[in-house]
Amino acid sequence: MTDHLLPVQIARFFSDHLHLKVPAPEVDLFDAEMLDSLSFVELLMHLEQEFDIRISVDELEMENFRSIAKIIKFITDRNRMDRASAA
Repeated sequence: MTDHLLPVQIARFFSDHLHLKVPAPEVDLFDAEMLDSLSFVELLMHLEQEFDIRISVDELEMENFRSIAKIIKFITDRNRMDRASAA
């Protein structure tokens, strides 16, 4: 998985699973009422499965998931940390 595919993969989740079109990567998903508690849990489960990561309770800072751009940053940072610890 390459980082340049992240925006497409995440936008596809919103489109295919939540039937939502996010107008821009910077849109606040909570303020725009695109994510509620149930869809947030679905998002977390999808991210774990799609990107083979585990998101711990300590990482559940809402700020990391407020927009597609922030989700991409979270996953990218996570991938970098995982690669660094594996080296």
